[in-house]
Amino acid sequence: MGTVPASRRDSPLLELAVEFAEAEQIVIAAPFWDLSFPAILKTYIEWINVPGVVFRYSEEVRPVGMCRAKSLYFVSTSGGPVADDAFGFGYVEALAKNFWGIGDVRRFAATGLDIVGADAEAILREAEREIDAANI
Repeated sequence: MGTVPASRRDSPLLELAVEFAEAEQIVIAAPFWDLSFPAILKTYIEWINVPGVVFRYSEEVRPVGMCRAKSLYFVSTSGGPVADDAFGFGYVEALAKNFWGIGDVRRFAATGLDIVGADAEAILREAEREIDAANI
């Protein structure tokens, strides 16, 4: 139910969705903007979130992930503090776990880069250390 036939998977309209579904690992890097992420990332997500390619519906009409990737890493920066992970990252995490079938979803962030007196270089180095320590 809800699978795009192989003959249609070659459609240029589905190219991004097929590429996403077949990726072995997903890394999304985006700044934190206006309580979310840039609109172009939202547009990309809308283009790849295709039933029958990245997910299908079960007989109970629940999404079942079809992505090959087992992990998704979300790398973000922000000028100030991020009040709630639900903004931006939470949206991607919900899609990854509930639609795409990607269970390992992690966020790495360098926050407070524009705060007066903040050591932006040190903040970036700490985020890099966290990524390195994750051994991804």
